[in-house]
Amino acid sequence: MNKATAQQGFTLIETLVALGIAAVALTTLAGRLGLSADTQRTLIAHSTMLEVAANVLEKQRLDPTVNLDDKEGDVEARGMKLHWKLSAEKTGEGLDNFIRQNVVVSYTDEPDVKLFLYRYK
Repeated sequence: MNKATAQQGFTLIETLVALGIAAVALTTLAGRLGLSADTQRTLIAHSTMLEVAANVLEKQRLDPTVNLDDKEGDVEARGMKLHWKLSAEKTGEGLDNFIRQNVVVSYTDEPDVKLFLYRYK
């Protein structure tokens, strides 16, 4: 009786193919993690800019006098140096007793965030 010997383990070719597939998968995953980090940074910057804009408008809302002068300033929040500009404009017909106050917050390499508030004169 002749017994056939069973092959145990993997061949060198099978191992190299498996390592190649794993390398491609890990490279793709690493690229996706980089995109995720960029997206997170952008979202943090955008939410911080929104908070700054809301704070500037809230200060204007709490001021009992309506000031039509343009203002601007810099603020540091979450380690970011942000620049804001506040401007006022008159509203159209039918809204003569209202003004619109606009605030624009800027940060390097991010789109500006713009908010507005209508105030009664």
